[in-house]
Amino acid sequence: MSALPPHLIRLRRLLSAGLALALPLAATAGCTREIVVPVAPTGFSVIIDGDKVSGAFPDALRELGHKFGCRFTFPVRPRARLSYMFLESGEADLLLPSSRSTKRDQQAEYVPMMRLKMALVSLKRSPVRLGSVPALLDARQLRGVAVRSYVFGDEYSRLMALLEGQHRMDYAATNLAVARMLKAGRADFTIAAPSLFLASLEEDAALDGVAEEVQFTLLDGLPPAESGVYVSRRSLSPQDQATLMQLLQHGARSATFWKWFRHYYPPQMAAYALRVGH
Repeated sequence: MSALPPHLIRLRRLLSAGLALALPLAATAGCTREIVVPVAPTGFSVIIDGDKVSGAFPDALRELGHKFGCRFTFPVRPRARLSYMFLESGEADLLLPSSRSTKRDQQAEYVPMMRLKMALVSLKRSPVRLGSVPALLDARQLRGVAVRSYVFGDEYSRLMALLEGQHRMDYAATNLAVARMLKAGRADFTIAAPSLFLASLEEDAALDGVAEEVQFTLLDGLPPAESGVYVSRRSLSPQDQATLMQLLQHGARSATFWKWFRHYYPPQMAAYALRVGH
């Protein structure tokens, strides 16, 4: 029998995945192997304590995995390496927590769990008083800093590119480093999800009190960023792709991820997040 052309192979896989998603929960066969989810500290969404990994996303996956017959392993890696492992080397099966982007959509399937409000973050003693993306672009005297590997959607990436074009952006490895630069006066602002930024301050006693100094300004022209999970088309078999998509979609519908998010994040931080569909 001759091999099917590539487009028919892809169609057959999609149809198989669709049929699997239509099956009732009890009919799923579970994952065929352990699912690899490399992680780095991300506020209370992913918490690293030695070799222990917890937080809203890992704990939600563990709960869902118990129901669907999937086991997850969480190797700890530098944040800058996570995207490479998922998109380039094929060492990662899931990428989380992740925001949606056109580039990632070309290589993986996405399941949104919540939307994170994006804000211009500065200190109350700073001269930053802006309310829109055009105003920020016009304020060329202000210098920004951001986490190098963060992606918060296409609009965020476009804004970063425009600020880079104005030679106004510096980059740091973590939100902690960004906060230190703001505190030291080496930058005037960052653009971040307030819930993630505030949670990162909890990791360094030297930043005690900075949370009270921080001000958040929602910018007209910068929409909320989706936060969710990407499922690899490269590393996973069609069967495991279908099982994981069903698992994640069930987690979104049943608010499992939202439950764990609210478990870990204090109300003042959770207020900057919105459940998908609300």
